[in-house]
Amino acid sequence: MTPVHDLGLMSRIDGLLTSVGPVAGKRVIDIGCGEGQVAQAFAQQGAIVTGYDPFIPPTEWIKAGDGEFRLANGTADAIPEPDASADLVLFVFSLHHVPQYQLAGAMAEARRLLKPDGKLCIAEPIAEGPCQYVMEVYHDETEVRRVAAEAMAEFAAPIFGSEKVVHYRERRVFSDFGKFAELAVAGTRYNPYTEEDVLSPQVHRRFDEMFAICGGNFDQPIRLNIFA
Repeated sequence: MTPVHDLGLMSRIDGLLTSVGPVAGKRVIDIGCGEGQVAQAFAQQGAIVTGYDPFIPPTEWIKAGDGEFRLANGTADAIPEPDASADLVLFVFSLHHVPQYQLAGAMAEARRLLKPDGKLCIAEPIAEGPCQYVMEVYHDETEVRRVAAEAMAEFAAPIFGSEKVVHYRERRVFSDFGKFAELAVAGTRYNPYTEEDVLSPQVHRRFDEMFAICGGNFDQPIRLNIFA
């Protein structure tokens, strides 16, 4: 069994950077980049990053810190980049959004993009904890996250030489239900639920249950698989 390294409480970005090591000068491809927060953060550390997503407007190269990044359109199993051109390929909270029929192709595509000494880094939220308990009323991703984990085991592990597993917790603090709902409603841009779903009495009730237990700290557990 692959040993698990526990980093404790860290931000999503710090957990990634701590686990993959220095990225200055590295060529990074961020698949399922969304609006580019991770791409920009890695560029701040000196990386050259292209983020791919089928749903975002593309950009020109943008300077950030000691590096630069751009956003482009592309699907996980068809990234328009040369073979062996990346030091690091990222899926950050995005693999479970890849359609199941594309998962095998996505893992093969990541291997194609990587240099011989490159790394594939996949960060996925674990379907447990207070956020999961509240969110599952309107947006339960337990099944798609399970499918994504199985895809890593079936399609990624056999084509890479080694695997490292890291766990950490991303701090999420909400002072009240309104703050939780504000963040959740922002997610309707990319997810199949509505503001009405988020504001339902059942969601509010579950939030209040967890708030009484956690005092507003709705920390999200994260599993990070690094294939080399």
